Amino acid sequence: MLFSSIRVDLSASLCEAKGMTRAERIYLASHRCHDVDFLLKRWRMVARKAGLQVDDLEGVNHSTILALSNHRESSGRALYLSAGIHGDEPAAVQGLLQWAEENIPFLQNHPVIIFPCLNPWGLVNNIREDEKGRDLNRCFDQPDIRMIAEIHHLIEGCNFGIAACLHEDFDAKGVYVYELARRGEKLGAALLKKVERTIPRHRGRVDGRESRNGVMRRTRGLEQIVEEIGGVPEAVHLFLNHARTALTFETPSEYSLYRRVQCHIRFLDGLADITRRAAE
Repeated sequence: MLFSSIRVDLSASLCEAKGMTRAERIYLASHRCHDVDFLLKRWRMVARKAGLQVDDLEGVNHSTILALSNHRESSGRALYLSAGIHGDEPAAVQGLLQWAEENIPFLQNHPVIIFPCLNPWGLVNNIREDEKGRDLNRCFDQPDIRMIAEIHHLIEGCNFGIAACLHEDFDAKGVYVYELARRGEKLGAALLKKVERTIPRHRGRVDGRESRNGVMRRTRGLEQIVEEIGGVPEAVHLFLNHARTALTFETPSEYSLYRRVQCHIRFLDGLADITRRAAE
């Protein structure tokens, strides 16, 4: 990426990850990852270029949550993508946007539904929860929350080949993925290969559970997970009701924003490759 046209003060005091390159420091100093209005304008441009339908959902405090789609039929091949349900995870939001801007032909030719930022108030304020203090990623069994009800309505009757929820983890030492999949279906390890040169895989336990080379894989026992964490996450709801595979991809927040964004882009590139092969 070229930064010659961006004027930034590289001597400014920045919260930097160790070993950042000059390009990464420029990216950190010039990004607008928490500027929701700017992000939504870019998403509406993506929708126009790709011919996607745009639905405006109402979030907390009358904030706008966009849904972009070209899919209303139950084909079993559609791709579900979301980011920003936690407002303090900006690389997921930015990575999804940059990937979409660079992959207009894919969006024109493959069934998708995209939720670019599910918690705009949280993103603006760099806070995990929404304005009412709710962790929305524990609320997908609560249709009394208007945003949740509208998502349920939009995806009613849809069957997704893959549902991917993009996240970040302050405690992680590397990238990792939660993989909810049917028996015999494994995607997580191959997808992590596409990103590990940018940020290595997480080693060790995640939320008290041992990962296998960065992959946390489950095919059953989700009721226990819901009980342990106190609510139904987006990925669990999708796996139980709409998707053959549901993936939650996590980047470690202590790495530079630039690298984290690149990891989300490369992860999405991998999903796009899988989707193309499935359509052949």
